[in-house]
Order: sequence, then structure tokens, then C-alpha cells
Amino acid sequence: MSEAVIFSPFDGNSIPIEDVPDPVFAEKMLGDGVAVNPSDGKVLAPLDGTITILHSSGHAFTIQADNNSVTVLVHIGLDTVKLKGQGFTLHVKVGDKVKVGQPIITVDLKVVSEAGYSPISPVILPDLHEQAQIEKYEMAKVVAGTSALFKVITP
Repeated sequence: MSEAVIFSPFDGNSIPIEDVPDPVFAEKMLGDGVAVNPSDGKVLAPLDGTITILHSSGHAFTIQADNNSVTVLVHIGLDTVKLKGQGFTLHVKVGDKVKVGQPIITVDLKVVSEAGYSPISPVILPDLHEQAQIEKYEMAKVVAGTSALFKVITP
């Protein structure tokens, strides 16, 4: 059995994944998780691991836990891929090893909102083992790199 704690990549307010105003996330088509409505544009690593996917537009990335127990997808905002990288600054590249709290991306939330997109950002588990257990932590305010969103226990 292995365990991974997933920390918030953002400062802000947590939101149940079912309340995200996008059916792809709310209906868990890409996996279960939690969302955060960020209060600033700093996006930090939610766990120790390796960046496995980093979208060129900066709107999403995945990180594989060091113990290979879990992969986490962080999707910054909703429909923000349409910004084509405008307002996003990448601080890592695919293959980089990162630690909890390390800067991954900076996003200008003003650019996101002025373009008409929601900053609500899902943090999900796309490749979860079918026998894995998720323990979500209920809290309104979260602090990037400090507040645990959930724990995953895999067989």
C-alpha cells in the first residue's frame, strides 16, 4: 500500500469537483478531485514528483508522484486553452523533478477574467487505480503548498 497527499497548488477557496461549472470536470469524466478558485496567479507543485505533461499554452500540467502511486492533473481555469498561452509563464519543463510548493506556472488572472474565462481550477486524478481510496479534506480557504486537498491510498 502507498499513500500520497495532494496539496493545493493555489491560494484561494476550494470547491467540490461536482460544483465546477464545466460538465467534463463536474461529472468526473477525467477523474475525481477537487477544484480551487485561486486568489492569485501563483501555481505551485501539489506533491513531490516529476512533470510528465506540460501543455504548451500553460493551462494544464500533470505530475507523477515520486513513489508512482498517483498522477495529478492541474487544469488552470476553464477553457483557458483558448488563450493560447497569453497570460501564462512556465517555470518548469517536462521531465523536471519538483517538490511540494515549488513554482510551476504563473498565470495573470486578470488576463483570464478579461477574456471571459473562469479561473476555477480543477485538481484531479486522471489515472487512479480502481481500488484506490480518496480522502478529501473539507475546507473553504486553502494555501498553496500547505493545505492538503486530499489523500490517496493505493493498494
